[in-house]
Parts: sequence; C-alpha cells; structure tokens
Amino acid sequence: MSEGRSRIWVVARVHGPDEGGVQTYVAQVAQGYARAGREVTVFAKSSAGPRRVVDGSITLIDVGPASQLGVYARLVIAMARAWAGGERPDAVHACTWRAAIPALPFPRPLIVTVHGREVGRPAGVAFRLMSAVLSHTARIVAVSDATRVLTLSRLPALADRCVAAWNGVVVPPQRAETGNAVPRIITVCRLVARKNVAAAVRAVSNCRAGGIAIDYAVIGRGEDEPAVREAVADGAVLAEPGGIAMTGYVGDEELAQRYRTADIFLHPQIALEGGAEMEGFGLSVADAMVQGIPCIVGRDGGPAELVRDGVDGLVVDGRVPSEIRAAVALLARDPVYRRKLGENARAFAVQNFCWDRHCRLALEGVIPEAQGNAPPVQEAVTA
Repeated sequence: MSEGRSRIWVVARVHGPDEGGVQTYVAQVAQGYARAGREVTVFAKSSAGPRRVVDGSITLIDVGPASQLGVYARLVIAMARAWAGGERPDAVHACTWRAAIPALPFPRPLIVTVHGREVGRPAGVAFRLMSAVLSHTARIVAVSDATRVLTLSRLPALADRCVAAWNGVVVPPQRAETGNAVPRIITVCRLVARKNVAAAVRAVSNCRAGGIAIDYAVIGRGEDEPAVREAVADGAVLAEPGGIAMTGYVGDEELAQRYRTADIFLHPQIALEGGAEMEGFGLSVADAMVQGIPCIVGRDGGPAELVRDGVDGLVVDGRVPSEIRAAVALLARDPVYRRKLGENARAFAVQNFCWDRHCRLALEGVIPEAQGNAPPVQEAVTA
C-alpha cells in the first residue's frame, strides 16, 4: 500500500466485459474510491478471467467463471492470499449482499450495497441468509429511497446503518440539438417483465396509428424479448409497418450514438410480486437525463425519484396504457416542451448523480478519512 493511503476491497460476483447494471456499478465504485486517493482491489468474476489487471490505483483480481459455489470458493481463496500477502483493507465493500458472503471471514468493516429486487425476493432459507449477512454490516447502501424502504420493510432493525445514496453518471459534453424531423424514442434496458417494455411498444404503436410520426428503438435483450416482439408485431397491424425496431445488444459506440440522437427516453417500469420485484434505481434513466433527454418513467421504484414530473420528465402509472400513450403523444408533438424538460433533466443529473458522493456516503462513519494528501472528491465525473 502507498504510504498514507487507505485500501478498500470491492467484492462482486460479476464484472465487465460481461454486461449488466451491477457490472457498471462495480467499475464506477472502484474508480470513485481511487479518485478519492484510496488503493482499491476488486475481487470479482467474469467470462474473461482468471486474470490480474493493475490499472493505476485499482487492481482487479478476476477469479474467472465457475459454478456459484466455485466462485465463492475462489473469491475466498483470492482474498485470503491478498490478506496473507499484507494487502489488508481498511474496509470491504460488497456490491450485493450475496457478494458479501465470501468477505465475512475477514475482520474488517463491511459495507453492502442493495439495489432492489435482490432484497425484496428472498424467502425461507435465502431470507435468513440475507438477514444474517446484512446483520454483519457496518453500513448498508441503498441505491434509492425506494430500495431503502423495501429493505427496512423486511429488516427494520437495520435502520440505523442503512443509507440511501443515488448512483452516479459519467457526464458527457453538452450535445447538439438532434434536428430529427421525426422524434426518436429509445428504451435501453435488459428486457425483463418489470421494465414493462411491451406496454411501451403498444403505447408507441397506438400513437403511430393515431397519426403521430415516431421512430422507436428498443435496445437490449433478455427473457421478456418474446413478449416485446409480439407487441411489435401487434403494432404493425395497427399502423404502417416500420418505425419500431428491436436492436438487441449494441456496443458502447452505437449506444452512445443512440443517446446523442434521441429525443425521448421511455421506461414505464412497474413493480411485481407485491413490490418485491422492483427497479431499484435505473442507470439507463440517469444516463438519459444527463444527456439532456426527457424521460417517461413509471411510478414504481427508483426511477420515479429521479424524474420530477412535469419538470424534467413525465411520471406515469405503467399499468395504465392510456397514461403511457398520452405522455408519449405529448412529448412527440411538442419539441419546445421536450427541450425544456431535457435541459432541466441534464442540470438535475449533473448536480445529483455523482459516483464520488456515493462512495463518500458509503464510507461515512465506517473508517476515518484517508491520511495524506488525497485529491478532493469530484462532484461530477466527466467523459
């Protein structure tokens, strides 16, 4: 360890290049700690491992793919080797409660992030295991107030150690006006039932059938893809074919271009299973906001905290098709209103979605500030 610099272990069961929201979270939290002047060791698993990668103050120890129990065993072994080699941390940050399991043998303050559904769904033995793991924490970081409420509804005794801390964004340069003659709507997400993408497709199809010109792209893949494709096919019966595309997974460059040229972001998520299956934050929503794109989101879960209805986007009941359709029609027809909402969305995102602040809140009260001349925490991470 560099003299005077504290060390943080970040533990996760996933990592890039594999895709997913937790993978993004792991990478950004590690970078946030490094910017704050800390040495960071990430213990994780990905399809690219096993490998050891050193990038400045961040060391990635990737144990590679294995069975679930095999991954846990490899993580414990990797951490034990680091511990024996003198690379002992001041705190351990597990990026999910399950990722905290292999960290339990190491006597350091434990921070655990909860994202939403993974604390809402466990029952029986899984719930008892989750309760036992979280009872060993020094701090629980919920990525939204909705996630904190869900967590404490199940484990109220943990209220004194649970804090809500929004995720961050990487702030891109101010984008130019899209200049699209036909408004472009995008949805970017993993296609699962709670994202409610099939309902979004039907709302756009109904608007197009009513004479509103719209181009719509659904970007992502997942288990709900058949239902979304069925909705696209049904829409082709209502309106002229075309105008709605399913792109599947796209690379970073194409995704960035899609965000730069979009006029509206559509994400009418809903909660399922009595609220247990919910969207905890909505990284893609935050990414759209910081681009200056007005978002239409559902009332359930974290995204409804990010978007202020009528100020920087629209909040609808995702279970009411007419509300989604009306919101899409309103923004598609009114470019001036879209522009105003988008400007407000970017300003709000830049001010409120900060990875460095997230990391600071995670460590607050857990370990003293790092000694030495660590650089100041940034309030915005720019591209």
